Amino acid sequence: MKFGYILLALLISFCFSLDLKAQWDGQVSQYWKVKTFFNPAFAAEKDSIQATLLHRQQWVGIENAPKTFILSADMPISFLGRKHGVGIVALTESSGLFKNTSVGAQYVYKKRFKRNLLNVGVQAGFLNIGFDASKIRIPDSQKEDGLEIPSVPAEARVIDGNIGLAWVAPRYYIGISLTHITQPTFELDDGTATLVGRVYYFTAGYNLRLRNPLYELQPSVLVKTDNVVTQYDVTARVVYNKMFNGGISWRKDDGFVFLLGINIFGVDAGYAYDLSTSEIALKSGGSHEFFVRYAMPIKLAKNGQNRHKSVRIL
Repeated sequence: MKFGYILLALLISFCFSLDLKAQWDGQVSQYWKVKTFFNPAFAAEKDSIQATLLHRQQWVGIENAPKTFILSADMPISFLGRKHGVGIVALTESSGLFKNTSVGAQYVYKKRFKRNLLNVGVQAGFLNIGFDASKIRIPDSQKEDGLEIPSVPAEARVIDGNIGLAWVAPRYYIGISLTHITQPTFELDDGTATLVGRVYYFTAGYNLRLRNPLYELQPSVLVKTDNVVTQYDVTARVVYNKMFNGGISWRKDDGFVFLLGINIFGVDAGYAYDLSTSEIALKSGGSHEFFVRYAMPIKLAKNGQNRHKSVRIL
C-alpha cells in the first residue's frame, strides 16, 4: 500500500477517535479555498504568491448576525537550499456586541517524498476581543434593582498559536491541525473572563479525473471539533475545463451549501449560499459567502531542478 493511503487511514482514525463534541472558529463554507485559516501547514501549497479575501454574511435577516472577513497571503521561499513557506492570515468578525480580530504569521517546513510533500506548519500571533457595552439595551420593565449594567466598551488581547500537518500529493491532500494550542483566556474586566478552547481540524480532498478530460470531480471533507461539539462538511464539486466549477456541500445538523466558481487569468472567485434546514431557517434567509484569490506564479529552483506539478485541488 502506498504511503499516502497509509497516512490517510491514520489521519482519519485519529480524527474520528477523538471525543468529537463545542464551539469553534468562524464558520467558512468554502473551506478548501482558505485552508491556511485553520491549518498553517497549507501555506505556500502552490508555487505562487497568493492573496485571498473571503467575506461571509451569516444568517441574513437576523439582526446582529455574524459577519466575517478573512484576508490571507502566502508564498514559497528558498533558504539554505531547501524550499519553505511563509504566510499571514487575518480575521475580523462581528457578532452582536462582540468584535473579534486575529492576526497570525505562518511558517511551513517542507519535506519532499518523490512527487509528494509533507508540510509541518506553525502559526503565532494574537487574538483581540472587544465588547461594546454602550449598546446594551434592556427594557425598563426587565431591569432589576441593584443590577449593575456595564456601559463602556471593553477590550482584551492575548497571544495565540496554531500547529498543523499536511500531506500534499498531485491529486489529493490531507491535513490535521490544532488551533488555540495555549487555550488563551480573555479578561474583559475584573468579573468577566472567557476561554478560547482548542479546536481540532481534519480536512482531505481528491481530484478525480472523469472519462471526459474537460471535467473533474473534486470531493472534499472538513471535520472540526473542540471535544464538545463536532461539525462535518462533505462537499462534491465538478470543474469544467479548469475554469468553471459548481457543487454542493452537506453540513451535519445544519443543511446544505450551494457553490459556484470561476478561475480565469490568475483570479479564482467563488460564491456559496448556505440553506439551513435547522430551526434558524424560520428567521433567516440563509448565509452568503464570497471568495476571491489572485495568484502570481513564481519559480524558485534553477532550470531542471525540483520541478513538480502544482496541486489543482484548490
